[in-house]
Amino acid sequence: MKRSTSALIHDIRNPLNTISINAELGKLTLQKTGDVAKAIQIFETIIAECQLCSKRITELKDSLQDEPAAETLLKEERS
Repeated sequence: MKRSTSALIHDIRNPLNTISINAELGKLTLQKTGDVAKAIQIFETIIAECQLCSKRITELKDSLQDEPAAETLLKEERS
């Protein structure tokens, strides 16, 4: 079953918010404490969220590409 576009957009925004929050946290961590190990953990979270966002964008692209094919199939079934 296809996911709705709004659900995919929501799923893209979530990792973007996490990326933004963690980027700010990483910056503050390095500025205030200089804790490189903690900053690396934060940056790993950012990388994972970027990968998730990329996956969601691919799902959206695939979903949009499938729509014309699905419409063609429906038209053929109606004929």
